[in-house]
Amino acid sequence: MAINNPTDLFLYELCATYDAENKITQMRGELAGQIRDESLSQELRNEQAKGQQKISNLDACFQAMGATRQDVPCLAVDGMIAEFNQFIRQEPSPEALDMFTVGKELKISSFQGATYKGLVDKSTLMGQTQCAQHLQTNLVQVDEAAGRFERLGHDISQRALAPA
Repeated sequence: MAINNPTDLFLYELCATYDAENKITQMRGELAGQIRDESLSQELRNEQAKGQQKISNLDACFQAMGATRQDVPCLAVDGMIAEFNQFIRQEPSPEALDMFTVGKELKISSFQGATYKGLVDKSTLMGQTQCAQHLQTNLVQVDEAAGRFERLGHDISQRALAPA
């Protein structure tokens, strides 16, 4: 994908975000069945479903701009998934897996939040109002999920780390 101007850069970043959402959504579906904590497992399933909506919003953004989506890998998410897979190979206890998973979800939410904030700003500055609205919807979903994962993380850690 040639990047000859700021609009090309925006589309490049949008394509990488599309790849990230697909990978994160797939990972959440795979993880939900491995997690012991039912609240965390359910939240992963919920976020998997919301991931499909975020992907649809990204598709709508491409359509609103009259752009064709290209395959651009999101190496940051690839790295987070590789780190998670390496952790799984350590055969952690169920409690450690739950704690690590919720921590990883918080990192993913931070990454997604920063990504969407930048894309919303750029699409607004470009006058791409429809695209900005779709991206803003995704940003709100990411921020809400981050809050839920933060609360879950506290609860899970409190149960696991409380003195006996």
